[in-house]
Amino acid sequence: MTDSGGGGTEAQAFREIMRRAGHEIRNALSGAAVNSEVVRSRSQRDGSARELAAFAERAAAQVSEASSLSDGLLALVGSVVASQSEGSLKAVGAHGGAKRIELMLYGDSSTAIASDIERLTSRIGVTVEQDGQRVILTILPEGKSHSKD
Repeated sequence: MTDSGGGGTEAQAFREIMRRAGHEIRNALSGAAVNSEVVRSRSQRDGSARELAAFAERAAAQVSEASSLSDGLLALVGSVVASQSEGSLKAVGAHGGAKRIELMLYGDSSTAIASDIERLTSRIGVTVEQDGQRVILTILPEGKSHSKD
């Protein structure tokens, strides 16, 4: 990825998205692991089935969240790699300390890909603007981000 100006390189912006996404995926998986361990340990002793069910439901929700985040991350990585290889990936004018990258989505699955990317970005302090095939990702400054990392 090359530096096209705009306050940062595409690579820096992409690394920041990946760092935040990884953090959120690890959070979801950690929560699922903790709740699964609670179910496992409590099921070995006398406990309320209702109490165990609540932990199991939270674990299932966290696995679903991790799956959704992973789908978004994979869609984003695939789109960034495709845009880079086509030469359409670029940094665009940043404002207010935000980093911005632009990529292009092509093909019949572009709507589904954009949806997966938006589910991920909504959790990590990144906004998405889409105009046809053109997609601009804006990475908000850390203080304005949803990311907890």
